[in-house]
Amino acid sequence: MINYLSTILSPDKSNKIIKLYHKSNKLIIPLILPSFFLSEENYLKKYFDFLNVNNFGFHSYVSFSTIITDYHKKIPFVNEKILRFANLKIHSILYIYLSYNLFNKYFQQLKSNESIAKTI
Repeated sequence: MINYLSTILSPDKSNKIIKLYHKSNKLIIPLILPSFFLSEENYLKKYFDFLNVNNFGFHSYVSFSTIITDYHKKIPFVNEKILRFANLKIHSILYIYLSYNLFNKYFQQLKSNESIAKTI
């Protein structure tokens, strides 16, 4: 349990996470291009958008964790653990917010279309 928590707070210190980070780095452009070029009516767009939120969230979290590891000693008045918890909390809130917005954009629209179809 403690090892799992330290991996979550310091993903840049885990070889497995760093390998996933490098794989996700190679997926950024191939995943973002369909998201840009597919029309809003295309049923695949929602899946690419959700994959992009996951990929960017993971990539950003690990990147900020690496920055904290490299530069926390240059900020003597802030504890490293506070920075790591702030990083986790901010990225978690943003991930939930963006996922919620995607859900509302794609799936609430489906519910309203179904209710319109039932009334017709």
